[in-house]
Amino acid sequence: MRNTRILVAHYGGPDTLQLIEEECPQPQPGHLRVKVLAAGVSLPDVLAREGVHPETPRVPYTPGWDLVGTVDQIGEGFSGFELGQTVAAMPISGCYAQYICLPHRKFVPVSAGLDPAEAVALVLNYITAYQMLHRSAKVKPGQRALIHGASGGVGTALLQLGQLANVESKERVRRRPQMWLRSLAQLPSTTAMLTSCRNCTASQMTVWMQLSTVSVGTICGALAKRSAKAAA
Repeated sequence: MRNTRILVAHYGGPDTLQLIEEECPQPQPGHLRVKVLAAGVSLPDVLAREGVHPETPRVPYTPGWDLVGTVDQIGEGFSGFELGQTVAAMPISGCYAQYICLPHRKFVPVSAGLDPAEAVALVLNYITAYQMLHRSAKVKPGQRALIHGASGGVGTALLQLGQLANVESKERVRRRPQMWLRSLAQLPSTTAMLTSCRNCTASQMTVWMQLSTVSVGTICGALAKRSAKAAA
């Protein structure tokens, strides 16, 4: 069986991306081979390709920060997942491929029936937002949070997770998608305040943090319960 993946041979622009075909990887003991259904496309992917991200892999490498896929093959010595089960991972690189092999501890289960392209948005964006809220800021219910760049991936995740944590959110965005952002941050005690953010500085940039499987489970569980309530 053959595998197709993207390769970055040297740091630079989009022209550095190459499509290669090779033998499909085989999982080592304790590893899973996953068929990638959706991979995230994010700013860290671009920064890594340019060689300027703090966690940039050495070239040559396959980009792709996060993924959602199905278990295709299970390495010896592990039985915690089933063939065909949908899983998510954030290995930082390697996801722009048809198949990827990783240690089983890198994967978390994804609820059945979720769209892979939508589910993969939870991984990097929502893990970053979750850790900013609960590990860095340590927000508490009733507190207020000013969110810069609220219309981006992490920004919208902060609005939604802030709502789950009963945090009153004030947003700053470059453009004015008022009704859409208000719908994400709507709380009985919240008055959305959208202003222009033309003078944002480097000090306002997001802090990127590593994947925590506990955080992924917490986020997926909370949002799955919220979706179930909405459907009911």
